[in-house]
Amino acid sequence: MKEPSSAPDPQQLPLGMHEGDPLVPVEALALGGELAIVPLREPPVCGEWSYDDSELEQTRFVALRIDGVLAPTSKATPVMPIRALVDPRAIAARQERPALSVAEHAPARADGASRHQRPTVEALRLAFEQSPGDSTRALTYVAALERSGDSTTALKVLDKAKDAGVDLFAIECARASALGVLLKYDDAAKAIKAAAKIRSDDPEIQIQSGILACRRGRWKDAIEPLQKGVAAVPTHAQAFYYIGEALNQTDRLEEARAAYERAAELEPEHWRAIKGVGMVLDRLGRSTDAAVWYRRARDAQRS
Repeated sequence: MKEPSSAPDPQQLPLGMHEGDPLVPVEALALGGELAIVPLREPPVCGEWSYDDSELEQTRFVALRIDGVLAPTSKATPVMPIRALVDPRAIAARQERPALSVAEHAPARADGASRHQRPTVEALRLAFEQSPGDSTRALTYVAALERSGDSTTALKVLDKAKDAGVDLFAIECARASALGVLLKYDDAAKAIKAAAKIRSDDPEIQIQSGILACRRGRWKDAIEPLQKGVAAVPTHAQAFYYIGEALNQTDRLEEARAAYERAAELEPEHWRAIKGVGMVLDRLGRSTDAAVWYRRARDAQRS
């Protein structure tokens, strides 16, 4: 007699799950303090740490609102960035402040929040569409789109945000970043120049120039502007990561390791920075120490 199957009923699997995928029970503290146990699909692993993490930006836990905007329960996530935006004191302070720089608008770069603590792209889209003129919402949404590999949509969002009155300096800096990801280097350089005409002394100009130099493979040219940028904005994790890349490529290994470590300290789940430490240690002949960092990179990528 055939044994009854122990496989889960596909009709009963949570959204985004598939038959055969291992389910990992995860505790999540929802808004309001209620503890929920959520089954999470374990992502695949190839080798030590190398797999595409873009899917991990998607469905996770449930959040009720993002900055006062209702969120779809199957797509949103709880959390520190949301609570910071919902705090009426923070909102009031933001309304009284002058225009913020791009670095100040980028919580994901330096707040250390893990992926499951950040709102998803869909939830950020809803928040942006309700208030497209809100700089924080617009730039946070654009940053999330870039992380998920959709810089083309990010550029379209920036156009809408510009029309809605978002700070033009921040728009041009964000546009430079998105264009660089799309390998449109000349257009990215034009965006940086446009931003410089608005606020030439803003450290984000140096940071974006250095990042663009890295993307072009001009490693030596990238170091000085990036170092000037982080001297003014010492919490810019992405800038420290690119300093590490430039120094690593120019064989300044100990300095590269320090830069990667600083990026990982500022953003604990910046798995590329953590992996960078491992790569430098490998180059220094410290393979045992490197393996520890590679495992950390894998864990950060999966978290």
